[in-house]
Amino acid sequence: MTYKTRFQYLFDKARDIAQASGALNPQLPPLFFFTDPKRTPHPEDIAIHLPTGCGVIYRHFGEGHALQRARLLRKIAEDNGLTLLIGEDDAMAHEVEAHGVHLRQASQNRARDLRIKHPHLKLTAACHDMDSLRGLDGDSALDAVFISPVFASHSPSAANVEPLGAKGVRDWTTLTGRPVYGLGGITYDNIASLHDSGLSGIGAIDAFHL
Repeated sequence: MTYKTRFQYLFDKARDIAQASGALNPQLPPLFFFTDPKRTPHPEDIAIHLPTGCGVIYRHFGEGHALQRARLLRKIAEDNGLTLLIGEDDAMAHEVEAHGVHLRQASQNRARDLRIKHPHLKLTAACHDMDSLRGLDGDSALDAVFISPVFASHSPSAANVEPLGAKGVRDWTTLTGRPVYGLGGITYDNIASLHDSGLSGIGAIDAFHL
């Protein structure tokens, strides 16, 4: 199976999950590739294989040449019909003309100011606990939240955290009116188990390894 075929399968399943839940988000793609400097050191090599309509969340974590890589990812996104969000860094998002910004859970309180400062940007954030999810009121500046970990994950943020599982995801998606995406440990093999979960889409890292 080619990378394009595998990634198209992930995209189709993510879209099916959102449609089955009646939660397809018109503002954002149903599938996001999350970059990681250690696990995906060359995200551009993955991005060029993504199907049209996918999203990329570039999290540079201060890596060298981050701006150059962001510009390259923006060019790939433009050429291939992808949506590019930059992790935490609204200045970089503005400089490379990315489509939006993805925030850590601890940075959720930045969303309202970012909405005022950059009204055109799409805004998402991570969410790792129920209290944070419940705290998102109806007029939240966020376009979507990513709950995690859905399944066992290699992410440092998921260390010693019990995975939600498909049932846990269904419970969490009822806690907010915001579109909810799943992240953490989602792969080609287990994505179908999230059918009827209430999710608006999927985010993944390892599922995109070349």
